[in-house]
Amino acid sequence: MKTVDGLDVDKGVGGKMNKKDKRSRKTVSAIQSTLLELLCTKRVQEIKIVDLCTAADINRTTFYLHFSGIADVLEELRSEITERIFENIDEIADFNKPKNPMPFLNVCTDVLESYPHFTDFVRMSQDADIFLSKLKKQFSQSICKHYLETCGSCMENAVYVFRFLTSGVLDTYTEWLQSDRSVSFDTILSQCAPIVAAGQEILAKNTTESM
Repeated sequence: MKTVDGLDVDKGVGGKMNKKDKRSRKTVSAIQSTLLELLCTKRVQEIKIVDLCTAADINRTTFYLHFSGIADVLEELRSEITERIFENIDEIADFNKPKNPMPFLNVCTDVLESYPHFTDFVRMSQDADIFLSKLKKQFSQSICKHYLETCGSCMENAVYVFRFLTSGVLDTYTEWLQSDRSVSFDTILSQCAPIVAAGQEILAKNTTESM
């Protein structure tokens, strides 16, 4: 087993570190949060790996054990966010029997806010729109895939319904972050929840009719 920065490292498939391993999770989190912080004042193309490593207090060898470059950090962050949101989706969303969407909406915001500097990144970074656009696409694809796996059938153009709903949630969250936040986001979510619930009902109705 190889040692880097005084730590034993265990490479996963493809020669990269297993990011779910407790030994590497702290390093990955440091890289993610440091990059988000740097992006509040710099464009992504202006950030060099050496600068990121210095700010995160790691060496370049450690960085390359986890990521291939700056873009890879952002890509895997989007995947991680989506994975964390959907890991318990069966408990909070049922397309055959629509539930109160608030638990799912709260999970979405809780996951996003669990990343240090993420809210500042959304508010301040010139690269946030690109990141969020890709996140919306990945998010809607994941929820559509879950819908297919759960229901066994799919209403025509369901992916667009999901894109409409997920984009609405993320766009509302972004606009709220950029406001004076005099109203809590929980209040805004509760006001928007009926719209999401209506979308769930449409999907459930079409699923039932197609059976």
